Amino acid sequence: MVDTSEMRQTPQKLAADRLRIVKDATNVLLASPVVRDANARVALMDELDLALGAALGLREVGLPRPQLALLATACVDRPGGLRSLAECLDLLESDPRRVHAILRLADEWQVLQQFAEHDLHELRPDLNNVPLTGDLRSFVAERRDEPLPLYCETAWHLFAHLAAIPAADGPAWLPFLERLTTKVHISAQARLRGVVQNLSVVWGAVEPAAEPPAVTTARAGTAYLVIQFEKHGVEDDIFIMSHWYQWASPSWQPIRGEDRRVRRDELETAVDQVVLETERRWADRDGPVAIEFVLPSALLNEPVDRWSKDLRTRSRRLAIHYPLVIRSLERIRAEEWHRGWRGRWRIVREATVLEGLIHCASGDETDVQLEAELEREGTAVVLVLSEPPQPNTAGEQQLLVGLQEGLPAIVWFRDTGSQHEDLESQREEPCEVISEMVKACLDSPEGVAQLPEGVAELRRRAWREDPSASTDRMGHRLVILWDDPDRQPTRTGPAGSDNREVHA
Repeated sequence: MVDTSEMRQTPQKLAADRLRIVKDATNVLLASPVVRDANARVALMDELDLALGAALGLREVGLPRPQLALLATACVDRPGGLRSLAECLDLLESDPRRVHAILRLADEWQVLQQFAEHDLHELRPDLNNVPLTGDLRSFVAERRDEPLPLYCETAWHLFAHLAAIPAADGPAWLPFLERLTTKVHISAQARLRGVVQNLSVVWGAVEPAAEPPAVTTARAGTAYLVIQFEKHGVEDDIFIMSHWYQWASPSWQPIRGEDRRVRRDELETAVDQVVLETERRWADRDGPVAIEFVLPSALLNEPVDRWSKDLRTRSRRLAIHYPLVIRSLERIRAEEWHRGWRGRWRIVREATVLEGLIHCASGDETDVQLEAELEREGTAVVLVLSEPPQPNTAGEQQLLVGLQEGLPAIVWFRDTGSQHEDLESQREEPCEVISEMVKACLDSPEGVAQLPEGVAELRRRAWREDPSASTDRMGHRLVILWDDPDRQPTRTGPAGSDNREVHA
């Protein structure tokens, strides 16, 4: 048994920590021009009373600092008080830095109380000197189902955050501390290893976990960013935008980001923000990234393949930089369609022959005829629509049949409004293009699963040859719905109901 007596924290040290936390919280509040206003302080205390479910009973003090010191003291001495203070301050304060500072203090005070039997004073400056590099963020993010808080700036902040939240599957902070034993200054490494060893014994780990492998930057697989839109209530032009992201991994366990409430005319701008946030999160990585849009039927014809990123600087086309597909929100939600969907997806994984993989719908076919044909051609995995799936058209009916019958890939060509003398050849051309593309895919080890990358290259070629997108080049017109049933966004209830904030 490891002797933990050297880690004991005396009541005097905890009292000194409490006083420091109170002073720091007071200084943060005093730095706020909003909170220095007497009326704003009254509003803040009223909100705190409601948040805590009990009156703090603070007396009126003429000078701001004494009153704010009383407020900080009351919050420090009440369980959850500092976090409630941060949430209430967020209602009044326009600068998130002060809210983040209070949140950091809330985590720190909770962890100092939680580890009152251990002296973490020497640990705090060691970890505060370790910045949160990309590999540390990834190390934690890949073991949790939620993004890391924006207010965590150093390894100490993240350790305090992890230690302050309950963990049903064991202390998430312990492997994080083990990871840090090679990140702190060389003079602190032995000290940190001792702390980890002691805490491992106290928290039930017989042996500290082995040093995990470093995050690799090899191009071992594709990372995914999945962006979903869902109509918000009865308003036709308001959508809830959700997103999930996961770096290359053989199993699908994505992390969900925060939901946003977005107007239809702001969809591209909101996507740009999410793409840039994700790129910053993966700044230390090297490998391919694919973007998938999960769309309701009302947005299936939205030209997401023509959207851009970096809108505030020099905009760049998403379709040039990422393989980009759309997916059906209705099919993901309709579990009664999933058995057939999974059966055809198995053919995608195992396809070794070309015959029967593609079905090109005819404009003369009724939906029942198409259904019967697809049932007869049980190996079909790609459906080419005879026309775009606009409302009340044959294309819309064909799309619905394809979704119900489990076709993983549904392709159509956007109507650009140009005139063609030979309408029949216009209809046949897409089938020829997709057939050649699937044939090329079958020559690769991944088979038909390479179709999205083939479409991506067709789009890039179109942008290279016609950057104005003024012609009917296939790459400018092609839309691909590509649905992998094994990679569905996680969902625990209606959008925004799973304890994630919806931002307007």
